[in-house]
Amino acid sequence: MKKMWKSIVGFVFGAALLLGVPAVDVAAAEYTVAPAEAVLYTNENTVILADADDSTVVLPEVAADLPIQVTGVTSNGYFQISLDGQTFYIHGIGLSAADTASAASNQIYETIMAQKAVFPEGMHWTNDNYYGWKGGTYTGGFGCAGFAFAVSDAAFGNARATVHKDYNNIKVGDILRVENDTHSVIVLEVRADSVVVAEGNYNSSIHWGREIPKSRLIDPSSYIMTRY
Repeated sequence: MKKMWKSIVGFVFGAALLLGVPAVDVAAAEYTVAPAEAVLYTNENTVILADADDSTVVLPEVAADLPIQVTGVTSNGYFQISLDGQTFYIHGIGLSAADTASAASNQIYETIMAQKAVFPEGMHWTNDNYYGWKGGTYTGGFGCAGFAFAVSDAAFGNARATVHKDYNNIKVGDILRVENDTHSVIVLEVRADSVVVAEGNYNSSIHWGREIPKSRLIDPSSYIMTRY
């Protein structure tokens, strides 16, 4: 994400400078800057400014949750920031501290996706394959359960699992028992009405990226195992 953000920044600001977009009166605002070192994140209020002044807009819309290097705080309520080696400003409400839950979820996702090197798409995996689990709910599992347990351990280590049926509280890395408690999948992404999963013993192989509607997850026998 950081490399993509730097590329976007370089392109947008390069184009803006070529087009003369930031041709603003940068001397209009009067303030002092207290040096600061921090990484904060964009949000729905983020607007990139040429100066600590709301009239000096360079980029009016920015995607949320992008990391920003803060280099100072102005006396009139703005963050001084560094983007691609250039200095810009963002109003105080336009940056937020990291959402620790979101950061943890992102780390879990990255760890799980790294397991594709161990369990590549299409790798033969059936009920002959067993894995012993550290999550505690079961000692281990064969086939689909074994794959989910192996990937789960890579992401969560020795964390103990708990079982619940709150389908409004599914998280990345949760193991779902589905299809009337006959199949296990591990969650890669949670969407509004569906989840994206990885699974073993899917047509006798490993498969990454199947999308399952949430309505198909819920039945009397199925449940969720979480290690958060």
